[in-house]
Amino acid sequence: MAGFTRRSFIQTTVAAGIGAACAPAAAPAGTPGAAGSTGAAWEGEWNQLIAAAKKEGKLALVTYPGPGYREAIAVFEAAFPGITVEQTPLNASNFVPRWQQERKAGVYEYDAMTSTWAITPRTMAEEGGIVPIRQVITRPDLLDDKVWLGGFDKGFLDKDEKWVYASFIERREDLWINTDMVADGEIKTVDDLLNPKWKGKILTGDPRAHGGGFSPGTQLRLARGEEFLKRLWKDQECAYSRDNRQLTEFMVRGRYAIGAGAVYRDILIEFTAQGLGKNLKRVDVDDIDSAGGGRNIVWMFDKAPDPNAAKLFINWLLTKEGQTVWSKHGQTNSRRLDVEPAMPDLMPVPGKNYRNSDSWDMVPEFAKTQEIARAIVGS
Repeated sequence: MAGFTRRSFIQTTVAAGIGAACAPAAAPAGTPGAAGSTGAAWEGEWNQLIAAAKKEGKLALVTYPGPGYREAIAVFEAAFPGITVEQTPLNASNFVPRWQQERKAGVYEYDAMTSTWAITPRTMAEEGGIVPIRQVITRPDLLDDKVWLGGFDKGFLDKDEKWVYASFIERREDLWINTDMVADGEIKTVDDLLNPKWKGKILTGDPRAHGGGFSPGTQLRLARGEEFLKRLWKDQECAYSRDNRQLTEFMVRGRYAIGAGAVYRDILIEFTAQGLGKNLKRVDVDDIDSAGGGRNIVWMFDKAPDPNAAKLFINWLLTKEGQTVWSKHGQTNSRRLDVEPAMPDLMPVPGKNYRNSDSWDMVPEFAKTQEIARAIVGS
């Protein structure tokens, strides 16, 4: 994220605006020449892939939970009639144990997945359970550095730059306040969290588990040290939960004043649709600011039962159409420069450096935070 400067932001914003204004109408996703075809040979290969995927007839896709993903999937199905998507909506931390058990039993049911990429999903690569996505992304127009913020290769999260791909970008929403209980400006820095006023009034995702708590905990530890975590988690008597819906609802209903890794936007949207949760506000503080691919990082499983459908989906996802659809319904922002941000408030601020919360370099840091959390909070 260090390369994301004010100059690059202005340049890419202008480029996106000019491209949107001047580009011809996009061809349908399944049409040869769509999204900037580079020649008849490539068009032929693309049509062959579509035909092979339709012959398979289905795609077993795992997504992050949320109603918007089903709507995005419907657009893919409409673009490629004859392919039915069997969606499994599960958090990665809940899915991976199931996947591991099935794999040990010789069962291979899934083709591709879009979700968060942190401690748990990485084991799928380490166990040889996914294929290098670099060899899956074959449309030449998708490999153009000029299309992507920071260039195409910036989307690879692993040190080998080949296993998983982040085509979306967003700032993490780790810190929220209930404005009925916290006045504007009361939380300006993370040190304000240690105010005795908030003792027993802070809710966090359980930092010992694979949930929302270990990431802000890691950012706090790297910025302030282990002693800060002790003062926050133990001395301030934080409350913990591993249930994303419960965390979000507790904040919406005013049971806690401050939430760290405790509000999930896709769940919050369900409450705001009912007129609830409008009292919640995200607070940005420098010490825990990070950015990454969020809930929409994509990879393909080894021994996928429908490999052509998986390959077709992943390539479609990276097209302008796919990115526009997925960012809209998944409430995120594309790294493509020709796609307008669906969540402008979650775009990285020009000129600021952000830790990439999804980088494999962060995995050992997350694990260390969880170990510290077990020592502070108890196992």
